[in-house]
Amino acid sequence: MLNMNMDRLRGLLVERHVTQDEVATALKINRSTFYRKISEGGNRFTAEEIFKMRDFIPLSDQEVIDIFLTKKVALLRHKEVI
Repeated sequence: MLNMNMDRLRGLLVERHVTQDEVATALKINRSTFYRKISEGGNRFTAEEIFKMRDFIPLSDQEVIDIFLTKKVALLRHKEVI
């Protein structure tokens, strides 16, 4: 299971002076849809939307991986200990 890091995405938006409204416009989706996708943990972003965000914000390939493709390693490690 993947754990999308929406806090990291929000932080990079602030660093790069890009608003969530601007990203929603770039993705050609309603801003309320964008806010909902973020508040639900990002699991509903499509691959196409992720690639568009990568280009628009911009995000490095490593940042895309860190935000959208992170495994729940802490939980997995905890289960291994038990």
